[in-house]
Amino acid sequence: MNEQDIEKLIHTIESIGVVDSPDVSIPMSMHCQVLPPQPWDKKAFEESLGITLPSAIIHLWDKTSGLRLFEDITYGQWGLIFWSANQVITEQEKRIAQRKEDFYPGDLIVGEFLGDADLLVLRCDPTSPDFSNVIIALPLDSREEWYLAANSLESFLSKFLAAKGDKFWENQSQLTA
Repeated sequence: MNEQDIEKLIHTIESIGVVDSPDVSIPMSMHCQVLPPQPWDKKAFEESLGITLPSAIIHLWDKTSGLRLFEDITYGQWGLIFWSANQVITEQEKRIAQRKEDFYPGDLIVGEFLGDADLLVLRCDPTSPDFSNVIIALPLDSREEWYLAANSLESFLSKFLAAKGDKFWENQSQLTA
């Protein structure tokens, strides 16, 4: 993925604004937001976590400090919060410590889903065949039950936008194991 592809995704997100979701039991208004960029140090980030970042997330964090995708405006019980690099540093150790047996070296938790505690995990081990895969970590299930949502961050974001915030991976029935 190149920088222009990330810029197109960001532009798409910015153009969404507020969306009404009549397809759920209680219709709700959701919004998408691109947060302004913050300085971050790629080299220090990778060294501190012992990972190698896929190019897509590097380009994304160079352009924005985070994304709020299809966030439920009224109740805050739906949506994806994609964290900034600085927030990942804050959250990573804490979240992994809660479930050490399920996370592998090279797992990078980059966001959370509101309302159900699912986590967005990006594989950052370049020696592994699943490098750059996006996995959905489920709060109560072991890793074998987690979903493989996409083979890249750009693919995940494109599919998530096309699905208007719906959890498209639950219909794919593709587990990580």
